[in-house]
Amino acid sequence: MLKERLTQLFTLYDPTIQTLISEVLMLEQAHISMKRPHLKEQIDQIISRLANKELDQVDKNSDGSRSLFG
Repeated sequence: MLKERLTQLFTLYDPTIQTLISEVLMLEQAHISMKRPHLKEQIDQIISRLANKELDQVDKNSDGSRSLFG
């Protein structure tokens, strides 16, 4: 139920941001019982994978510039 509420909070966000939030929440839930979880590397991998996917999409839809705002 809490996961559904959290998901609803981000429904207006870009789908990539929604995916990022969802994957980080799942990772944190998997390690919530650990005293000192070391999730920085795994979170960085999620962000890097999604950022690279977005940049590839920008490259396909533009003249090759990597501006996300233009």
